[in-house]
Amino acid sequence: MARRFIVSDTDIKYLDENNIIIQGKEVKHIQVLRHNIDDEIIVNNGIYKIKEMKRESISLEYINKAEELGVPNSNLTLFVALLKNDKLDFVVQKAVELGVKNIVPFVSNNVIVKLDDKNRQKRVEKLNKIALEACKQCGRTDYVEVEDIIQFAKLKDKLKEKNRVLFAYECSKDSLKNELKEIKECNILDVGIIIGAEGGFTSKEADELKEIENVRCVSLGERILRAETAALSLISVVMYEMEEEL
Repeated sequence: MARRFIVSDTDIKYLDENNIIIQGKEVKHIQVLRHNIDDEIIVNNGIYKIKEMKRESISLEYINKAEELGVPNSNLTLFVALLKNDKLDFVVQKAVELGVKNIVPFVSNNVIVKLDDKNRQKRVEKLNKIALEACKQCGRTDYVEVEDIIQFAKLKDKLKEKNRVLFAYECSKDSLKNELKEIKECNILDVGIIIGAEGGFTSKEADELKEIENVRCVSLGERILRAETAALSLISVVMYEMEEEL
């Protein structure tokens, strides 16, 4: 079976409907594995034949569509506050493994990490690298994007794009089970979840989130969870319920 490589869209140049050129880190990966001209490899969702190999790029000819593996049918987006470096790295890696399709980091009032524009870009690049490696490790054939870090005001706008959003809030008494039941009964497949910073949300921020029509404030139980624990717990439960019958 041909070996699979995941290449981001920014590293693919489309020459025509059957020929592409890839660049970036996967080029070196392919070369290290000693692939040669006329070898067949899988790039994202397509089977390709290697036509030309250069130091910084590889030319490929499309052969056929590859089998999709590990791609969730549901569309779960994780909106997660900018946690301290190792914690956010961990959450991104495990979120990809659990089936999240998109990750949106944001800055709220209690976020401790402070980044200027240059460091913010580097941080997002690193998180996307972690997401890519997690896709390959767990056998997913799709690509999970970590979007640019946004401010709380922009977060509220993005939440409105989802069919339903679950807001994990320690002060809530509303049942997560009831909300998941409604999501299943109504066959809602485009869902978001919100996880706050280590210090949680301010009461003002929480009130603003709860005022958004498609946001449902839910409890994760009586115990106060760390942000990274809350993220993985909620992702696991939501993915299980949304894809239980698959």
